[in-house]
Amino acid sequence: MTQSPLQLERHFFSKVQIDAGPANKPGVANALNCELEIGQAVDDQKRFQVVLRLKLLPPPDNTASYTGEVHAVGLFKVVDGWPDNRIGELVESNGAAFLYGSIREMVLNVTSRGPWPAVTLGTVTFVKPKPKPASPASGLMPQEVVKG
Repeated sequence: MTQSPLQLERHFFSKVQIDAGPANKPGVANALNCELEIGQAVDDQKRFQVVLRLKLLPPPDNTASYTGEVHAVGLFKVVDGWPDNRIGELVESNGAAFLYGSIREMVLNVTSRGPWPAVTLGTVTFVKPKPKPASPASGLMPQEVVKG
């Protein structure tokens, strides 16, 4: 196990609102809406504030047992030696994933004390897919393969 290049300095919840509504059909999951905001410190280019806002919405064509909104804020620092051209990707994917996990635990904790079964948020990824290499149909020549 190795140390993560993105170090958490602290995190907190700036909003936790969970409303119990009428029960929905068993096994029907909430719709989720996530908003991510990233800010960089002016005086230290390796320090970041990441804010993740998650809304629990009713699923389409159904009622929701729980709805609400949770905002989590994380203060992170990128370790020295991490390539500058990969800092943004690191902060966005790992910072958001950490905060999402914290929100998942908060939602589970609050809803487990409610009148309906607890809500466990599914897993998600904040890693953006890498662009696919150009195909020959795009007008670009494929790279030569050298076997050795």
